[in-house]
Formats: sequence, C-alpha cells, structure tokens
Amino acid sequence: MRQLFIIIFIAFSLSVPAHAVAGEDLQIIKDKPITGRMYERALQFFTEKVPEAFMKQLTQSQKYIDVITEIFSDKDIPLDLAYLPLIESGFSPMSVGRGDAVGLWQLVKGTARRYGLRVDRYVDERKDPVKSTYAAANYLKDLYQMFGAWDVALAAYNAGDGKVKRWLRKYNEVRLPGIVNSYLAKFMAASDVAQDPQSYGLASSEKMTNDADEFDYTELITDKPMSLSTIASMYNTTVRIIRELNPALLTNTTPPYEYVIRLPKP
Repeated sequence: MRQLFIIIFIAFSLSVPAHAVAGEDLQIIKDKPITGRMYERALQFFTEKVPEAFMKQLTQSQKYIDVITEIFSDKDIPLDLAYLPLIESGFSPMSVGRGDAVGLWQLVKGTARRYGLRVDRYVDERKDPVKSTYAAANYLKDLYQMFGAWDVALAAYNAGDGKVKRWLRKYNEVRLPGIVNSYLAKFMAASDVAQDPQSYGLASSEKMTNDADEFDYTELITDKPMSLSTIASMYNTTVRIIRELNPALLTNTTPPYEYVIRLPKP
C-alpha cells in the first residue's frame, strides 16, 4: 500500500503545473525571518517612501503585462513572476543595467543568445518585449528544473546558476548572501503590491490600464534595408511610433535580412 501511495503521489506531482505549487515556494521568502523582515521593509519603501515612482512603473507594466502573462501561462511559469521586470528594469525595454544587462528582463548577451535572441549591429532583441519574454520564460523554466524550487530559481536568475550551485555544494543547502535575499524580498513585495495595489493604498488597476500606452500592432516583414522614415510614409505613421513598437532596432533602418517590423494598427 505504501509503495502504491508513493507511485500515485509521484504521478500526481508530475501532472500538477509548476505554477500550481509556486505559491509555497515563493511564500518561503516572506516566512523566513531574514527575508521576511526585508519583505516588510520593501513593502513600506514601495508604498510609503516612493509610491509615485512605483505607480509610474506599475502603470508602465500595463503595456506589457497581458503579453507576459499569456507567455508565462503557455510556458507554465508562475504568474507572480510576470512582475519581475518591476525590480529588474522598471518595465522599460530600453533599460541597461550592470554587466551590460539589457531590456525588461535584464539579460546579458550570452544568456540572450543561448535562448535564441539576436544581438548584432542592427538589432538587440533583449529590448524586444515579446521575444525577450519568451527567452526569460525559457530561462526561468530551465532554472526551476535545475533547482526544483521557484525561490532558488529566482535567486539563480539574479546571481547566476553557477554561483547557486557552488553555494549548494559548499553548504549542502541554499545559503544566500544578503544582496540576493534582498532581491528576493523586493521582488515578492513588488509582485504583491502590483497584483493588488488598492489593498496597499495605491491606484486601482483600472486607472493604471486607462493611463497606460497601448502595445497593439500589426506586422510587416522586410528582407532588405529600408529607412524607417520611408516605412512611416508608406503606412501613415511616424518614425517615433515605429521605434516605440520596435525598441530592438538599433538604427533608423531595417536589417539587411528578413525581419518582422511592428506597425500601429490602422
């Protein structure tokens, strides 16, 4: 009977989506004494110290959050993690961080290329909100499969999987340095506030949606260099709008190879 129970339990575990058990993994961040205190301080910081700046970033998130949650749902990634760009980039595709980390998800070149993003003299797809989200989702899923818990996967996303593996070998358990624990606590606080801002005395999600710019577009395939001004004239738009929809473009010309350009819907 015991053997049968174990087999049934394993089969059930394999059939449960990763996001279904993510809450327990992430709840640990708030339950641990060290990160719990950091979490409370982060909540206070976001909602009392810098509420205007936080709301600005949260409003910016509305431009991309539907795309991100759709991709994360398809990839079976916890939807809590959809708000990770709040602390990575402030939901700015143009953000550049330490070590040449770029975009919403602050990917370095090596990781970006490993997950299929093009980074060359014409485009940097780390700045593409859709393509970079697919890359980040696949990376996070690989980290989860590597470490078996979402809080540890998130730590590896921040510090690097190599460092987390070394910490595991050294201590036979996950002992994270203060800077990584602070990152986890800030993420958890930002995600909790983002998903229910009114409970923390901030604006409603409906107001944020109304204030946010739309990320709605149609697509054009180009296969040779074309100036964005020419495309703007052809499709009754502006270079500024084309660049906003295509932040991965590094010049005012399309690449010399086949590439999909986003244009505003007519």
